[in-house]
Amino acid sequence: MKMQGHGVLTLGHTHGQKEVTMRTSRPIMRTVLLVFILLLGLSSSAFAAAVTHGTDDTARLKDTLRLKNVTLPWLFPLAHPAKGGTCTAIPAAVGSISPVDNSSDRVRKVTREVRADGSQVIVQDDLKTGTTEDSNSHTYHFVYINRAVFTVSPGLPALVNVRMIDSFLLTGNGLHLNVDFDWQWDYAAPAGVDLTLEPFADFPIVPFVFATADGVNPAPGVTNWRQLSTRGDPFNCDPL
Repeated sequence: MKMQGHGVLTLGHTHGQKEVTMRTSRPIMRTVLLVFILLLGLSSSAFAAAVTHGTDDTARLKDTLRLKNVTLPWLFPLAHPAKGGTCTAIPAAVGSISPVDNSSDRVRKVTREVRADGSQVIVQDDLKTGTTEDSNSHTYHFVYINRAVFTVSPGLPALVNVRMIDSFLLTGNGLHLNVDFDWQWDYAAPAGVDLTLEPFADFPIVPFVFATADGVNPAPGVTNWRQLSTRGDPFNCDPL
């Protein structure tokens, strides 16, 4: 996914290797997400990235990116199927909902540990907020929170285990849409993975394979997909 638009971008970086059955409400998950927001904050400054080595020979990297007043493009506009969309939670009367240009912010924190045995643990905490508008010029506000933990085995081919907690909230004009999931899955990376800190990257590793390509079945190459909990229809109603 590409980000476009003019805004303020501040980031620190360092040299590195560079979308079902719905049920269960999770107060614990919501608490974790709330704490995550409080920890990140929305300061206009950025932490400088740093690489350190612990006494166990573990190399650690920390990087924080902050984007202000940019356009965060969605994978698809939110609309009811009767209006050509995929999300039944959106009333047909509103038409489609899309982000307003240059009205979104992003705070992304990435950490990486390379252990002595060559395995890696890469964690991304991502917060995206902004303003959207429907076909009738009504405005809405969204909050997107994603925490992704990638555990990469040493050697080749590498096995990547992903644990992802994702939440999308859209409010305004009498609408309250809240979808989220906590999923885990594996995929193989024959040539290993590269770390990317590009400011417009959705996730910090290449290659990245999402759990499902249709919301029902595992994506090609994905094994051990476990839907630990799901609320609503995130595959069709979470555009980020």
